[in-house]
Amino acid sequence: MRNNQILNIANSCDVKRRVNSLKNRSSDIKVRLGPILKKLWNPERIFLAVSSQIDFGDLRQNFPQFGEVIDFYEDTVRTLAKLDAAFEISPILLQGDPGLGKTYFASELARTIGLQFYEISLATTTASFALSGGSTQWSEGSPGFVCNTLAESEYINPFILIDEIDKCSGSTSYDPLNAFYGLLESHSAKRFRDEALEIQLDASKIVWMATSNYLDNIPVPLKSRMRIFQINQSSPKQMEIVVRKIYEQMINTKPYGSLLSKYLNDDVVKRLSTKNPREVKLAIEESSYKALRADRAVIKLNDLPNDRSKYHVGFV
Repeated sequence: MRNNQILNIANSCDVKRRVNSLKNRSSDIKVRLGPILKKLWNPERIFLAVSSQIDFGDLRQNFPQFGEVIDFYEDTVRTLAKLDAAFEISPILLQGDPGLGKTYFASELARTIGLQFYEISLATTTASFALSGGSTQWSEGSPGFVCNTLAESEYINPFILIDEIDKCSGSTSYDPLNAFYGLLESHSAKRFRDEALEIQLDASKIVWMATSNYLDNIPVPLKSRMRIFQINQSSPKQMEIVVRKIYEQMINTKPYGSLLSKYLNDDVVKRLSTKNPREVKLAIEESSYKALRADRAVIKLNDLPNDRSKYHVGFV
């Protein structure tokens, strides 16, 4: 039985005071802050306790290279269930080469344990106000990603993925990474302050996960706040299972999927098992078009892209 708690992400008196302070402000500022304050008018959120009956089997089968991470999560789930406690876990960093499916794994992990999933890519985030809000003194100042997520989420412990944390490109003064020094420490995250909202929020229960390709690009003090897991390419035998799963997902989600066979030939699976998940996905997409153009439902070996082809675009 889940022992969900109800906690406040903000002080209701602070929210009401902030709403009252907007009465004589411009309509533009009211438009920027009104929707968030409306969501925070009732600051109560569920502190979710995840089920002890969660089955991690499919996750292990579909993501064999993430076994240590799954162990860490499963150990935490089982332990907290014994204590009848809500779900909390240390921030995690998934380090590994591009194309290994780290982003997709994170979303599937959140789905498996029943947490709401949110994602922000630091490859395209250039300033800290995107995370922690910008002062309304500026013409475009508005609440940031963290505030928006907490206001929108049903839970006080949503799952947030910081994708490509190593590719952050902000200036020293407005570096987006600066926000995480406080957010990844529970004692300071409990008093998180959004610059636009100007009230404290409790961000201490957020479940954080980050991904990176180049560990050296991440400041040491920030790495020390996360448990680092090295993710490597699966063995060809393990990848055969992953290849079949990727194909199954594609025929179930792509518009042309219904025109293809439900199964990949063994020789095609074996050839694709030497690639990483991103390359597999792109190879299957290209091969599907070739097969369908030839009025075939089955992908053949000669439909596969030349092995010299390199895929560097997109994410699994």
